[in-house]
Amino acid sequence: MRARSIALKAACMMALVVAAGCKSEDEGGGDMPAGGTSAGMDAPGDGDGDGDGDEAGEGGAAGTNDSGGAGGTVAAGSGGTDAAGAGGAGTGGAGGAAGMALDFPDPRNGCPELDSGFVGDEACLAPPPEDEGFQIHIGPEDYANPGKWEVAIDEENSWCANFHLPNTEEVYYQGFVLSGRPGTHHIINTAYVPTVTLVDGELGMICMDGGTGSNSNIFDNLPGASKAYMPRKLAAPENAGLGRKLEPMLPAQADMHYFNFTEGPLLREFWLNLYYIPKEDVKETAKQIRGMGGIGWQIEPGSNKTWQYQCPIDAPGRIVSLLGHYHAHGKRFAAYLQKGDGSQKKVFEMYDYNDPAEFQYDSVAMNPAFSAMKAGAVSGTLEVEAGDMLQWECHIVNDSDVTLDYSNKVKNGEMCNLWGATVGPKVNCVHFLAEQPFTIQ
Repeated sequence: MRARSIALKAACMMALVVAAGCKSEDEGGGDMPAGGTSAGMDAPGDGDGDGDGDEAGEGGAAGTNDSGGAGGTVAAGSGGTDAAGAGGAGTGGAGGAAGMALDFPDPRNGCPELDSGFVGDEACLAPPPEDEGFQIHIGPEDYANPGKWEVAIDEENSWCANFHLPNTEEVYYQGFVLSGRPGTHHIINTAYVPTVTLVDGELGMICMDGGTGSNSNIFDNLPGASKAYMPRKLAAPENAGLGRKLEPMLPAQADMHYFNFTEGPLLREFWLNLYYIPKEDVKETAKQIRGMGGIGWQIEPGSNKTWQYQCPIDAPGRIVSLLGHYHAHGKRFAAYLQKGDGSQKKVFEMYDYNDPAEFQYDSVAMNPAFSAMKAGAVSGTLEVEAGDMLQWECHIVNDSDVTLDYSNKVKNGEMCNLWGATVGPKVNCVHFLAEQPFTIQ
């Protein structure tokens, strides 16, 4: 049988819960997330809010103005596997653009009975129905005595929590939603091979993998987070067959970087829902992009520099998503795709470390255009070939009086990491000290 609920307390409150249903009483039973992008792994509903998994989505209404009709939008379904709908054509003007699929409805505030005494109870997610997926809940067992789960005023650190996945048979998943309490900076979730021994509920300072993905016992990266809320994404038609396999009851760890710059205590806690796709529907597997730059940094006070890194693409395919990550001294993050013929184009840009941008590259998403001081990206599918190069750069200004190292410190440490997902190539580069400079065309 698929994953079943395990000991949920009063609206999904129990620590280290992995669940497939939410009950009001016990039933019994470096930074940036690994696999932290949607990877086109959710399929939209049919455009009318009740995705039935059988038909293509319907586009929005046709535009009627003289300057060209606007494309329709596709409302989120309830979990079907439909293709995104096309927008209506304009009347009296040029046809509207194709309809843009939306995220699924925001599922936060899913545990109305939860009253922990800490800020952020609204982050709680109800688990998906048992036949649709399961939940991983990492947090304190007793809110009255949270112990290490509490993040004190001015505290910042990374802790690692052990758990096991709840599925009792092999499953495939296609999409996720993650919601953490205030203070969430990053969450890196990693599943290990079955022979690894981990004790559920243990919370320590050291994870088996330091974030580089180099541990030989890694089974796969699970979805994670670069901010408190990572919404579930609808998939473009070409991504409807993407899925990732999970063997039964895999041991796993959650690397949780939290900080508290508020005037009261916070809690280290998050909820992660994974959604199934039938094995027979899986046609392709998404692979993680891991580009880590700046390891070994010692950036002196007064430094004002743009740091550059590159990673080769080893096979044909496409980039599905990209996400940038740096800290408080980062002023601009940009990524470029350099083709084998030497041509180059900017594909990603962001400015706000507090709201790291994630963009999808497919036939449905309409990303915001590049503009000064606002996040933007190219739109459409992003095809790649062997011999292409994925490049990224971070403008870091150390206007503090301390030397910045590569570390999990939002104000006194920095990073220059590019994450995302591909279909086809593996893009994984961890750069220690040495830069990988390139020329902007």
